[in-house]
Amino acid sequence: MVASSLVTPDPYRLPGYLGYVPQFKFKIGSTYGRTTHDILHDPSEGQSKIPYRVIDRERFSGPMVRTRKAAEEGWSNTKFSGNMVPGYTGYIPKGQHYFGQCYGQACGSALKTFEKELVVKQSDEDRLRTMTRKTLREFAKPEQYPIKPRPFPHGTSPYKLPPSHPEHYFVSGYTGFVPRSRELLAKSYPEITNTALNIHKGDRERLGKFTPFMASAEGGRLSRAKTAPPSVIYTRDSGLIPNYTGHVPAMKFKFGKTYGTTTVNALNN
Repeated sequence: MVASSLVTPDPYRLPGYLGYVPQFKFKIGSTYGRTTHDILHDPSEGQSKIPYRVIDRERFSGPMVRTRKAAEEGWSNTKFSGNMVPGYTGYIPKGQHYFGQCYGQACGSALKTFEKELVVKQSDEDRLRTMTRKTLREFAKPEQYPIKPRPFPHGTSPYKLPPSHPEHYFVSGYTGFVPRSRELLAKSYPEITNTALNIHKGDRERLGKFTPFMASAEGGRLSRAKTAPPSVIYTRDSGLIPNYTGHVPAMKFKFGKTYGTTTVNALNN
């Protein structure tokens, strides 16, 4: 009598059951099995139309032996059996595409779809194994591949390439200065640099044909200046270019003349 009073009678839910039990949160003071047993026998509680499965204790009195093969239960995976228990937290193939059903029905539909795809995949693999391979055609390798001569070596600066050359531009990501490129917009970087280099080259050609006039010391008249060495800044026969930002001796004491006339022979005047 004492032993029978300690055992919860059937039916009841096992501890750890994650399914829904009506009014369970309002029941306190008893074990999980005793509480679920009372709820299942309470006529005032709504009962499911699905009959509750009572454990057949005689069936599990001996050692458990599988009667079905593993392949029949889930393609050599014993976890994917016919009836999945609610609360299983493992991965169910194709389970994310089925919703709006109870856990067992959703898992069953997902596993059926997965098994169909496995059958199709297996048939495709078998078909590929039985396909006859085509004989490869021999390819006659030439003795030497033709090499197209390059008029300019690889890596030549775009400044030295002619405008018609296909590499007459700077690649995207170049961070150096490109003259005459700031006023060009709404194009890709290679197109902008190609146009800027062409404009810059045209400016240099026009400036090369023009011989500037420099101010001479004779009455402030303009005359053609002689070419001075690059290291000489203050020449005797010509003045400095306007907007020169360097120092000019005694420049702040001179006025009434142009900048070019005032800076002629600046070291001696």
